[in-house]
Amino acid sequence: MSDYDFSRLNDKEFEVFCADLLSAREGVRFERFKPGRDAGVDGRFFRSEGDEWILQCKHWISTPLEKLVKSIADSESLKVQKLSPSRYILALSHSLSLNDKKILMQKLSPFVLSPADILGRQDLSDILAKCPDVERRHYKLWIASSNVLAYMLNKPIHDRSQFELSEIIEASKLYVATVNHNQAIDKLESTSVVIITGPAGIGKTTLAGQLILQYVADGFELSVISDDIKEAESIFDPDSKQIFYFDDFLGRNYLEALSGHEGAKIVGFIRRIVKNPHKRFVLTSRTTILNQGKILNDVFHHSNINRNEFEITLESLEKIDKAKILYSHIWHSEIDAEYVEQLYSNKRYRTIIDHKNFNPRLIRFITDAQRLEDVPSGSYWTHITGLLDDPSQLWDHPFQAQLDDCGRALVLLVAMNGRVITEPELSEAFARYLGNPGAAGLTGKKDFLLNLRHLSGSMLTRLVVSENQTFIRLFNPSLGDFVLNRYASNTPVLRQCFGSLKTQSSLNTLKDMQDNKIISTGVATEVIDHIFSSVLDINFLGSNAEFVAQLCISRSELGTKFNLSDQSLLKAINFIGGERCCRSFLASAQVLLWALRIGSVDKLTVEAFVAGAFSNEPNYDELLILSQLVKCFAVVEHQSLYNAYDKVITDYLIASVEDEFPDAEVFSDSGSQSAARRKFMELMDEKAVELGANDSSSVADSVVELVDVDRFYDKYFNEAEHEPDYESYRGQRASWSERSFSAIDPIDDLFSRD
Repeated sequence: MSDYDFSRLNDKEFEVFCADLLSAREGVRFERFKPGRDAGVDGRFFRSEGDEWILQCKHWISTPLEKLVKSIADSESLKVQKLSPSRYILALSHSLSLNDKKILMQKLSPFVLSPADILGRQDLSDILAKCPDVERRHYKLWIASSNVLAYMLNKPIHDRSQFELSEIIEASKLYVATVNHNQAIDKLESTSVVIITGPAGIGKTTLAGQLILQYVADGFELSVISDDIKEAESIFDPDSKQIFYFDDFLGRNYLEALSGHEGAKIVGFIRRIVKNPHKRFVLTSRTTILNQGKILNDVFHHSNINRNEFEITLESLEKIDKAKILYSHIWHSEIDAEYVEQLYSNKRYRTIIDHKNFNPRLIRFITDAQRLEDVPSGSYWTHITGLLDDPSQLWDHPFQAQLDDCGRALVLLVAMNGRVITEPELSEAFARYLGNPGAAGLTGKKDFLLNLRHLSGSMLTRLVVSENQTFIRLFNPSLGDFVLNRYASNTPVLRQCFGSLKTQSSLNTLKDMQDNKIISTGVATEVIDHIFSSVLDINFLGSNAEFVAQLCISRSELGTKFNLSDQSLLKAINFIGGERCCRSFLASAQVLLWALRIGSVDKLTVEAFVAGAFSNEPNYDELLILSQLVKCFAVVEHQSLYNAYDKVITDYLIASVEDEFPDAEVFSDSGSQSAARRKFMELMDEKAVELGANDSSSVADSVVELVDVDRFYDKYFNEAEHEPDYESYRGQRASWSERSFSAIDPIDDLFSRD
């Protein structure tokens, strides 16, 4: 007789299982529904397609049976009476005696038609034994059935494999099968070997374990490899069904692991597996380590092991997958009820699910009761948000123990740039970093492309926008938080990194670090002075004008005010004035404005800069500075400059008309199209004056002439006429609510409680 351990399921998994099982028994389909508010019924129910039968499932594993029976008899019977189904079926994960069923039948009469409609644990197990398809669909039950467990745990396998298998079985109750599960199975079936890769904490080992369980339950013997592929070779039996498991097969010391012919041995064993239909091989590796393995050992590249790789990414997890992962960990955790309540308050579970740093490993961390011994329930949510916002404990080991100095340097540069960086920019910054005197003792390969390949997919993400444009960003934003905080007190590293980057983004990062008190003003000043000195020493070679200008402004903000006696500043101004105007030029314009006003730059230089800026489609802030630069020139002598600036303002207003002038602001008080045109003209004139136009009226006329004001007017009032009034909207809202009573948000439904 089969016996199934339903405690391995959470309550929602138990409901889905029961609906599936009873659908198979009755030949109808049961679906989840919520009674309408008019029914006056709270609870979780399933109904048949004809809406005549109702199924209710109770999985209160921690509740004594006597208390559960009383609760159903007292409260659930009233709900059933209100719903008034033609048939009511009750499924419980508890074992029920005949007397228990008798009590429940009396209370639920006349809706329970027979004792067969009150199902306890043994009843469900008996039905499930006759429905193998249902059993296989609910693999947690299949894996954890007493027969399968006995089969697996009594196999003559090595002690290490026995221990590993018991650990995998224990972990299976937390497992949430996502699309990755079936895709990995497909890969394993088609190639006989799967190498599961992904970043730290994403669930590689968990997925590998569940694949192994599935195969072991199908008759494969497990062999766990710990250090050397020779272990597997010694027990390889050509005629038996075997599945080999090598977790983190390159290991943290991959340089040593790949010495000699170890890589060739692994590839050779993979070939043996592929040739034998009775064998399967599951390996895991962090993406960064596997990429490094391919770089350091040609045999991985030439053997085309890419075909065996299966990468788990955070993007592969849907929101509902994340929700199920969180819910499963909460359900099976040993944290007290007051802690759980903190997660339910104001649907905080959604904050966790939606957080940019969501990670299965982090979820295990925050639901581990042992880690909460020093965290009172009142501080639990603060503790969680702190870890989500700064999950440093998740990044410390992979960053420190799994990367060499050169790998860490590349991650540092991307992190301190603060946003995506082009591949050429990063390559140049890396070269400058390695060229610093302090970099002589760095460990690891100093080849940029090798390091980038090594880190891509784990610490960094490579974004190919076009054939000639590639950007690099951090794999996860939390890694940047970790890196910046880790090195905040290491001023030499900060000087080295920021001095190597030479990007405006990096200067913004430095300012943010100062503003957020990650570093002191003194440290920020020291770093800025170092950067300025380093670019000055090489006459700004390799720097663009906007970066140098921003550097000058940063120095000024930190205490080194603009001063004519500052020769280094004057050199920087000469460099900025002599360079072509950058696409974004706000800082350059600000520096040149100061220089022009004190006479340290000639007007021809500024005039050439302004002409270049006009062609760059300046934004609002840039226009405000340009207007001040233009006004430094006499109108009579430079009329063409003023006319050109007015044309730039006209182009800006036309391009931004819908952003700068919302329809309601223009048309709401206009009784006619002519009135609307006058209002529009007034607003244009005001904005032109604000931007420093020489002839604001002419600018306004040009804009109104080129913008189809009448079309905007017609569109505005046409849409207004078709907007439903409040009473109509209120009526529609009520009818929508009534029609869609069965539409259930899957995440809130998952977290709903009886």
